[in-house]
Amino acid sequence: MKKIVISLLVCTTMVLAGGFVQSGVAPGYIVGSDTLFGGLPYDACRGITSGSDLDQDGKLEVFVTSYTEGGRIFGFEEAGTDTFAFVWASPELLNSDGSATSYPRDVHTGDMDGDGLGEIIFHVGRYPTNNTDNGIYVYEWDGTTDDGYGTAPGLFGNLYSALNDSLNESRVEGFSVGDIDGDGKDEIILSNNGGSNPTYKTVDGSTPYSEDRFIILGATSVGGFGASFVEEFAVSPRDVNKDGVRENALGGGSPQDAVICDIDGDGNLEAACFSWNNLAVFFIEATGTDSYTIGDTAIGTPLVDESKSPYLKLANNDDWTLGAAVADMDGDGKDEVYITGYYDDEIYVITDSDGDATTLDTTGWTTRDWVGNSEVAIIGNSQHGLAAVAGFGVFAGSVAGVSDIEMWTLATGGNPLAITDWTHTVFGLEDATSGTILKYNAGIDFDEDGNLEVVIPYKGLADSTAGALDPNQNRAFRIAEWDPNLVATVKDVIFIMPNDYKLAQNYPNPFNPITTIEYSLPLDKAISLTIYNIKGQVVKTLVNNEFKTRGDHSVQWNGMNDNSIKVSSGIYFYTLKYGNFSKTKQMTFLK
Repeated sequence: MKKIVISLLVCTTMVLAGGFVQSGVAPGYIVGSDTLFGGLPYDACRGITSGSDLDQDGKLEVFVTSYTEGGRIFGFEEAGTDTFAFVWASPELLNSDGSATSYPRDVHTGDMDGDGLGEIIFHVGRYPTNNTDNGIYVYEWDGTTDDGYGTAPGLFGNLYSALNDSLNESRVEGFSVGDIDGDGKDEIILSNNGGSNPTYKTVDGSTPYSEDRFIILGATSVGGFGASFVEEFAVSPRDVNKDGVRENALGGGSPQDAVICDIDGDGNLEAACFSWNNLAVFFIEATGTDSYTIGDTAIGTPLVDESKSPYLKLANNDDWTLGAAVADMDGDGKDEVYITGYYDDEIYVITDSDGDATTLDTTGWTTRDWVGNSEVAIIGNSQHGLAAVAGFGVFAGSVAGVSDIEMWTLATGGNPLAITDWTHTVFGLEDATSGTILKYNAGIDFDEDGNLEVVIPYKGLADSTAGALDPNQNRAFRIAEWDPNLVATVKDVIFIMPNDYKLAQNYPNPFNPITTIEYSLPLDKAISLTIYNIKGQVVKTLVNNEFKTRGDHSVQWNGMNDNSIKVSSGIYFYTLKYGNFSKTKQMTFLK
């Protein structure tokens, strides 16, 4: 990448009340205490990923981060037209004193061991040395069970003990997951905001260096004996040669995010890496299996071309970002990278011109007078994260909060670096109150009607869809669907929660010789209904993981166990299990 363009021209702007069909708001709480995870709120949804089908059931999923109970991930899945079901949550993660040092801020899905079993991947924690629960979590689908991601991770790494060059501090705003090196296994590209001058000791005796690092992590396997992370590559923008002396050869600063792209179109993927120091950017390019390069950092030697550098500072001052995105909007076979600066309040687009992902042109950076060069443009304004989808647009949140969605579309045959080739459209969101949308997903077609959708997590937003604010509820996410006819209508998604499954008290109770158990399902679902004794042992399986249709059902029990032997008088429990959740009631059998 050779040159840079920053254009401060104003692009065409349209303000419309319609254009997006809003598709729903999740209830704020899992109501009740008899589910696997209890009645916990979805609070402060900072990150989101959507469009996966990890359990291969043909139903797309949405996973959101939450600040609840030490930091958790909540999973939803399509359950019919305009309907999502709450299907999974990661267990609570709390410090010994009940606090949490840092919550999950981003979540992704992938397949790190290449076995075809989808995984949920996220980071929790700030100081791995203080809490053995802090680190990277990978929950893998078990291969058979609907939404069967379990209650324990298949792979976990506390970054103080999982790496040779340990991290005493690990804060992660954004990261990416993908098979960057083409080995058939996904890697994590981790943007670790850590300590600048560590004093820890490395396992192999090498010199400790800055914990502000971009780390590419692979895995030996996920689940089973010997599963562990493998550090395939690591670099600090402060201390590239890892000698413990800061030289800022890649711009310095604390890592904020990294996205996977092919910006130079050569077939080798890159990680575009962004840091705090004036929103510095550089590229790590994969050149083969577990093989990576950052180009010529020219430490201690002059650059051959003084206008080129392995890094570039985008912003006027130190800045950070809530997210970057990748798309080939102009269809030239090279990705563009789109990135927002929080304090700079800009949206930058980065393209390649010289076929080399590891070189950037710094001409004009000090004055930000880059018009006429060919690498970076400012196409709009946003402080928050964004999403970009080729043929669809670039999406970001309003600086003011959640009152609208802003969209930038590139004209047919347009140049991503030409500000006049972009059209800026503002779509007002109905029923918006307060709070913040920090990150976006886009380009999913949940209802398969040919219109793509934007999925937005809501952080700290009270639910007002019923016309009045409920302080005990918070939105989890909304889906806004692009309507090419600009029809402004609203359709709320139905959210199926664990307590929408009903299990009635058996009758008669006490009973002899027979009793009836009734249950009701909010959707078609494979369920089990099992009788247990007071020791928790299975007595009788009335329904064994059978697919049942939505609606009311009943089954009778005659007091016989699975061996057709009459049970003793006493107290028994019957449990309805549906996915990761269950309901249990007590009954009495009398002889």
